[in-house]
Amino acid sequence: MRPLHVLSFANLPLLLRTLSPARWTLLQELKKNPASIYELAKRLARDYKNVHTDVTQLAAIGLIERRADGLVAVGWELLRAELRL
Repeated sequence: MRPLHVLSFANLPLLLRTLSPARWTLLQELKKNPASIYELAKRLARDYKNVHTDVTQLAAIGLIERRADGLVAVGWELLRAELRL
């Protein structure tokens, strides 16, 4: 069992900017099959630079792992959000 990691956002708009629909699709694709950024961009039919930016930002907050073999991957099973007013 993996340890629990908590990621906090100051507000809903920041959460939605960080986990945009394009980034969510990227995470889903990586969960299926780890890939290089180049391969991931091809699979998603997206510009390499934009995918690289998304991967870098998602890796910085711990949602994507950079592996020793040069691939990036998603190593978690569940993302739960709690919103308070």
